[in-house]
Amino acid sequence: MRRGRQPPPQQLQLDAIAAAALVTAWADWLPLRSSMAQKVIDTHIHLAKDWQNGETGLPNGWLPSEGASFHRNWTEEDLLKLQSDKFAVEGFVFVECANLPAVSEAKWVLDMVADASSKVIALVANIPVPEGKEAVEAFLSELKDSSGKLPAALKGGRVVLLGDPMPPVDACLAKAYGEGLGALSEAGLLWEWCCKSESLPAIAKQCANFPDTTFVLDHIGHNSSGDDFETWAPALEAVAASNKNVFCKLGAVEQWDVTDVPRFMEHALKTFGPERCLAESNWFVNTAMGVGYDVTFNHVMDACKNIGYTQAQIDAVFYGNAKRCYTL
Repeated sequence: MRRGRQPPPQQLQLDAIAAAALVTAWADWLPLRSSMAQKVIDTHIHLAKDWQNGETGLPNGWLPSEGASFHRNWTEEDLLKLQSDKFAVEGFVFVECANLPAVSEAKWVLDMVADASSKVIALVANIPVPEGKEAVEAFLSELKDSSGKLPAALKGGRVVLLGDPMPPVDACLAKAYGEGLGALSEAGLLWEWCCKSESLPAIAKQCANFPDTTFVLDHIGHNSSGDDFETWAPALEAVAASNKNVFCKLGAVEQWDVTDVPRFMEHALKTFGPERCLAESNWFVNTAMGVGYDVTFNHVMDACKNIGYTQAQIDAVFYGNAKRCYTL
């Protein structure tokens, strides 16, 4: 085989120096590239594993009623594969999703939090607040340790104001519901609302009854509510004004028939301000509905920039407020 002419030694030395410089530049660029990503705590994910047809995991009381795209395993390993370079997610808040029984779901997630290899850092459990004080206390007793302390990773509870049939729009004002919220508050836990927009006036009234309790409004209070900006917007403002400890999760709007997502996102940001908004993905619902993991985060980022938030305020929305809200 014929060999080509070899470059002189001086050229080889120059080439080696140039190659070394490129390697050094690339090594310097990698951490810079990583630092450019927006740091995030994703405040709203769901997980369900081995739940179908008598498999070994917990059965699920919600997923069978959904379409075929929901009928699969939804694991943290799946979620981690979807992470991008634009958003550096440092932790996930698991929000109950009807893995049954609810106490077993809570213990399953608490085990994840205790696992150093997991990014799940907090739990919002399916605590039966609507059933009243005794039901709340019984649930919490199942999670306390031998000294009577609740696990630090348990941050609060949620029972959705959704279903078929739908609960009354003022369901949260029932006497037992208020007593359950009182027991939850005494335990030092927060409460999350997941509702259609027509329930917001009642939620505002109930939040005002517990001025020292932290509340979180999921999905900007707009679960499956369509293009109802004119009625939703003032109702959202009432919730924000009802209690200084109400936070608002920004997300999921694009999943439910809203034609002008920025209008809703920007109004939520202006209503609650940079100190009371939280970024959420709503995974796995977003993926099951054909929406990419980062889509909501991009909407939130665009809305923050459109209304002129500083980088410090953007950092609060994506990261700092979550640490404060969930005492992370």
